[in-house]
Amino acid sequence: MTAGGGKGGGQGLDPNLAAILESIRASVSGAAPAPGTEAAEDAPAQPVAPPLPAQPAPRPLRANLPPSDKTVEEFLADLIRPQVEAWLAAHLPEIVQKLAADEIRRLTGGK
Repeated sequence: MTAGGGKGGGQGLDPNLAAILESIRASVSGAAPAPGTEAAEDAPAQPVAPPLPAQPAPRPLRANLPPSDKTVEEFLADLIRPQVEAWLAAHLPEIVQKLAADEIRRLTGGK
């Protein structure tokens, strides 16, 4: 289903929208717009946004990094090493104590 209610289009639409749709159809088909489908003269003109300034092409990611022979895995390991060491320092003693107590309980048959 099209916005104009069919291929004839334009019935019940804003005159400006109908004219735009007819212009698009004419451009696609290569024909001139149908008479009477030009924008209504009493309708206010729609403001046209200025074109956006040209953006420079993005630089490749490698251009932002210092030269290195490290793999991504090595780079990430170096990056997270301090956080992992801090987490282990905070949690490892408790983990080892619990595992040791569980193993002692298992070996001695205690509950």
